[in-house]
Amino acid sequence: MTHRYRSVALTLVGALGLATLGVGAVQAGPPATLIVHYAGPEEAMIEGAPLEGTASVTETGSDEFGQWAELTFPSAADDSALGFRVAGDSGYADDIRYVWADGDRAEAWIIDGDPRAYAQPQRVPDDQLRVEDRRAYVDVEVLADLLGVGLTPGRNGYQFDGYATDSLDILTLTRGRDYHEIAIDIDRFASNATGRMLTNYTNLVFQDIDGVRDGEDYFLSLASVERLLQVGTHIDNSGTYLLDTLDVAHDSLGTADPEDLGFSADGLADLDRFAQQQIAADWPGLAVVVTKDGQTVLERAWGDALVSSTSTDSDGDLIGAEPLPEADRIPATTDTLWDLASNTKMYATNYAIQRLVSDGDLDLDATIASFPGWENFTDANSEYTGKWTVGGEGGIDDVYTGKETIRLRDLLNHRAGLIPDPEYPNLSSAGDLWYQTDDPDDRTGIIDAISRSPLMYAPRTTFAYSDVDYMILGLLVEQVTGQRLDVYLEENFYGPLGLENTTFNPLEHGIDPSHVAATELNGNTRDGNVSFGEFDSGDPVPMREYTLQGEVHDEKAWYSMAGVAGHAGLFSTTSDMAVLTQLMLNQGVYGGQEYFDADVVEEFLAPTPGNGSYGLGWRLHTDGGQGYYYFNWGPSRYTYGHQGWTGTLTVIDPVHQMTITILTNMRHAPVVDPPNGFATGSMPLANLVPVSAYVYRALAGVGDDYTVATSLENVAGVEVPFGTSEAEALAALAPETTLTDSDGVTHEVPVTWTLAGYSGQTPGPVQARGTTELPATVLQDGTDPIELEITSTVTVLAASPGDPDPTTDPGGPTDPGTDPGEPTDPGTDAPDPTDPSGSSDAGPPSGEDLPQTGASGTSMLIGAAAVALLAGALLLTLRRLRHQR
Repeated sequence: MTHRYRSVALTLVGALGLATLGVGAVQAGPPATLIVHYAGPEEAMIEGAPLEGTASVTETGSDEFGQWAELTFPSAADDSALGFRVAGDSGYADDIRYVWADGDRAEAWIIDGDPRAYAQPQRVPDDQLRVEDRRAYVDVEVLADLLGVGLTPGRNGYQFDGYATDSLDILTLTRGRDYHEIAIDIDRFASNATGRMLTNYTNLVFQDIDGVRDGEDYFLSLASVERLLQVGTHIDNSGTYLLDTLDVAHDSLGTADPEDLGFSADGLADLDRFAQQQIAADWPGLAVVVTKDGQTVLERAWGDALVSSTSTDSDGDLIGAEPLPEADRIPATTDTLWDLASNTKMYATNYAIQRLVSDGDLDLDATIASFPGWENFTDANSEYTGKWTVGGEGGIDDVYTGKETIRLRDLLNHRAGLIPDPEYPNLSSAGDLWYQTDDPDDRTGIIDAISRSPLMYAPRTTFAYSDVDYMILGLLVEQVTGQRLDVYLEENFYGPLGLENTTFNPLEHGIDPSHVAATELNGNTRDGNVSFGEFDSGDPVPMREYTLQGEVHDEKAWYSMAGVAGHAGLFSTTSDMAVLTQLMLNQGVYGGQEYFDADVVEEFLAPTPGNGSYGLGWRLHTDGGQGYYYFNWGPSRYTYGHQGWTGTLTVIDPVHQMTITILTNMRHAPVVDPPNGFATGSMPLANLVPVSAYVYRALAGVGDDYTVATSLENVAGVEVPFGTSEAEALAALAPETTLTDSDGVTHEVPVTWTLAGYSGQTPGPVQARGTTELPATVLQDGTDPIELEITSTVTVLAASPGDPDPTTDPGGPTDPGTDPGEPTDPGTDAPDPTDPSGSSDAGPPSGEDLPQTGASGTSMLIGAAAVALLAGALLLTLRRLRHQR
């Protein structure tokens, strides 16, 4: 069906559908509308995919960009996520994407084979575009005009890639929080460079860029524009376009070839080489998963989950950890579970709180003391004991007050003033605050210990990252929901998300220790350098001394909260973490469900005044200063995530629409500098940032914009009957032919035909000449162009005896001839106009009623419905015309 006819048909169906809607329930407000534009070679087949209720196609059409469809979501609220699927997409036909409405309306542009969604295309003026070596280059001034990019020329203010200060012309591109410095004479750049980056891992700071300087003008290739600014580019017969990206959520993760999403194979090979080098240098194990644009593009594991282990002798006594024979080591795989350490704070506690806030069940400005069971969380109940005395070795330098004023919000951004690590399981350190338990259902003891813990700072005066903040938050989640934290998360997140390997206390859930990466070699003793002290009886305070595998490493989580805590204790795999990080990048949407609201996500990611690297729980890489250490060397200044002490890092970058999860067991190594200096601590991988840096360096953008034409198929000849007109003969020729390009891709290109000396009254062949035009993204080879003119043959067949003589007048109104259909001769089979029953063979069989004359009640209703239907169709057609370019 042609676009025009299909559009009319859908318009009529849409009119009928809207009329039907008007007869049912009363609509509370206008339905949300999403217009999806699609540029692709096939029929779009755009479908609505609502989070709730229904969606329907109410209009379709086409414009310069391609096809478009208007989708209506009757049940959607203002500013909600509107889902759609482009079933005809060559690469992502199954991908459901969501974009957010502005009020009750949204519009998105989709390019075939590209999983992103874009704002309205902006055309690059021809005089600011140049083509060289199969690539399109745009004048950087276009970036300012079309995308609002700031352009600042200058000189290098620091040693740039080995070049002395003030020795290079630098063009700085600024967009939002991000800035990219380009040395325009050597075509090298650095993104978001900080002092940290110029003193550490400097080999990962500077990269090549594809640019061309022409006097005072500087041009960037489209691939470089995509790489730097993470925008889209599009070339068609109407011109070259830049497209800003929209926030988009992907309903589920797919898999894609990294090169299809702008990664270079060589760049990813550099990451693999680095990982192999670290493993060869005795790093234990590493696993990485990368998602981009809703697709998993990399999931790899290196090294071992278990390298060394304790054992027992014949008397059952424990023998300290020793390296295992190679055959007894357990390799790390993408199915290995890793101790997430403080990433638990985000993917357990923060997710629970974001859900409860979205549902209106939790007020972030409520004080801790206002919750049942926390009445003793007061200054008067504070107990200075153990190392937590004023002037003691714990670091408390004065008596501070204000515990009763501490809010959930203060805990989330680590400004509550609480002791970062009171060491509750350690009697020597905690004194009377000491507490251990093996019962995760009895929280009275730990609430009492926390309530008696003194302040280290006055509330809201100092940023002090504290585990206690999240121990409290996890306990409050349990009190608000009436469920243990792990149970609530399994029922409300991990189960519905389909995560089978994300859990607290994995050994209690049937997971074999061999499937979990080991952490400390000799329990929590730091290879015998740490003790929890002794009771008055002389008995040692309980402490694990065996190799930890499948038990949370964190002491407070294990000993004081029985493995289920808000600050540590969660285990997961690379594939599960890909989903958990994508959920946040999706602003709470995944698998057809909304787990928390987008506006709540925005609130939790807002920089905290006074220290922009803290949001509500999330660590942020905001503008100004050094940013968050772990998000230097590649990520955008909008990146957020968290780090964990066992050697884990999550990176969520909304500008690049990318997540990176790095999981290691770096503490599965000997202690060489007691108490906390592990052998792995001095290795390049210890800070984890080289892994994410290599991922970002592998982003190169999609390569050439153009291919070269290599061949054009001729078109088979046709035969036409004697007497065929020239127009009919031209129409008989194939309207398209096949062009093949240098990548082996075929393109169907239109042909314009001419016939010189053609006569339909002269039998025999006539040569047809056809001219074609190259597709927008195909060029001629500069040294060996192909011929764009083709030939074919139209053969006029000889006249047969029955053919009419085209020179004879067939008759006119004054000579009706013998045509039986003329009005003056109705013919023997025509009905008698004087017979009201019509022709003898047209009536109903004997015994049936004859048709009634006049309009029945039913026919009047049908007529009225037809009028309404046509009126609705007219209105919808007018609306469709408004969307035409």
